[in-house]
Amino acid sequence: MKSWLMALVLAGCASTGVAPEARNELAPNGKLRVAINLGNPALAKRDAKGEVSGITLDLGRTLAQRLGVEFVPVLYPNVGGLVEGARAGAWDIGFAAIDPARADTLEFTAAYMEVSVTLLVPAASPIQSLADADRAGVRIGVGTRNAADLFLSRNLKQAELVRVADNLDAAVDLLRAGRADVYASNREGLLGLRDKLPGYRIVERRFYAVEHAIALPRGRKAGLAFVSAYVEELKRSGEVARAIERNALRGVDVAPAK
Repeated sequence: MKSWLMALVLAGCASTGVAPEARNELAPNGKLRVAINLGNPALAKRDAKGEVSGITLDLGRTLAQRLGVEFVPVLYPNVGGLVEGARAGAWDIGFAAIDPARADTLEFTAAYMEVSVTLLVPAASPIQSLADADRAGVRIGVGTRNAADLFLSRNLKQAELVRVADNLDAAVDLLRAGRADVYASNREGLLGLRDKLPGYRIVERRFYAVEHAIALPRGRKAGLAFVSAYVEELKRSGEVARAIERNALRGVDVAPAK
């Protein structure tokens, strides 16, 4: 990010709250449309009453308050839908894992949190790491186009990936039907999966730490500069740590400040 652009945005924040260039890119209609991925329980989840909560709701609402605009959550069942929504102009900012496979559509702030990704395996399995699972004949289940899928697609050498819809029910069905031997996801998601599948355990050693950030559709430089500065403020002030604690997230850490 160019230093002059960051200086311009920070000067605007200090004098008027938000630089006009940033406000126009983030909330041109007086509303901040925030893309929320319901497929990842570390980001957001819907309860039995249909109410949605999560760290992305908290941080998105806080940003809307800073901008002085209405907070409008735009809900997606998985990250694939969220990325497609960016191409369609359906949202202004979103919460997603940083990954080069999304760089043609999205630009990211620095990470605000890091999420541990590991494996769910049968209790009697000898697998203790990804290296143990990356063997010929082993089928690793994964949610389509999520961060675990993108990482494993680039790094697996022998094991086979079996993709399903990026949600808990699809993962349960996959393992119960015997169409995969293990399942890869973040620890928060695997804890929910284990609750529904007695006889499985979570591998303690993570194989990947997913950096989660705020994303903007490409080309919104002033908006990205403002949100990037804001993410660093949230980390330094302890707000990200408080949001992690408030939402009882497991296997999640505050990303280092820049």
